Amino acid sequence: MKLIPKQYHELEVICNTMIDDSARCVTFISLCGSEGSSSACVSVAKRLQSQHKSVLIIDLNPINTFSSDDKLPTACNPWRFDDISCQLGVTNYQEVSLLTIKNLAAIEPAKNKHVLNDAVARLKQEYDYILIDMSPALKLNRNNVPLHSLSLCSELTFVTVALGVNDEESLCKGIKELKQAGHSNIKILISQHNFAPLGERIVKFLQKHSAKWPKLCTNLMAKINKQRWLFEHH
Repeated sequence: MKLIPKQYHELEVICNTMIDDSARCVTFISLCGSEGSSSACVSVAKRLQSQHKSVLIIDLNPINTFSSDDKLPTACNPWRFDDISCQLGVTNYQEVSLLTIKNLAAIEPAKNKHVLNDAVARLKQEYDYILIDMSPALKLNRNNVPLHSLSLCSELTFVTVALGVNDEESLCKGIKELKQAGHSNIKILISQHNFAPLGERIVKFLQKHSAKWPKLCTNLMAKINKQRWLFEHH
């Protein structure tokens, strides 16, 4: 998981948005997965911690769970939302408090928005912020916590959109799904970590038009390939 350095302006903007909206329970969600939503969630948690805030991450993403990370402790207590075990099942992940779906003992209570809201209210007594890493909006199945379950407890929803991965159609569909589930305060996060470097995109464009302008495209590609900095992620 590639984290955003806590001094970056992007994190400052996200945290200021949370403060402006008085949002203590915040959901991070992607459209299809692998857009950087979990990375944003953990990065924000670390930024808040650097400001001496106590933070709990609730991992509700079975598609890309934190359990796949080798830095997550293997011995975690089972927990559920409808009793005190959600307060006792917290483990440590990269110095951040975490409840992982891998150890969620029962999915059914989490499908009740009132049960989830009561659980978050109890956790708010111990933590300044609750950050929920949610399963992708456009990949719904019976093993997911439904989007509507978060409609009472989540005060702000960040949707991560990856340049070069997501298109306008999928974004509109994802926003529609969230609004229908009761999420009203939605903000967009733009992720660039899957976006191809400029050089790679220019070469691809020239290759596409090489049949029409073979000599020009060949000469341009030769010049561009010499500029290695165009092929690096910045």
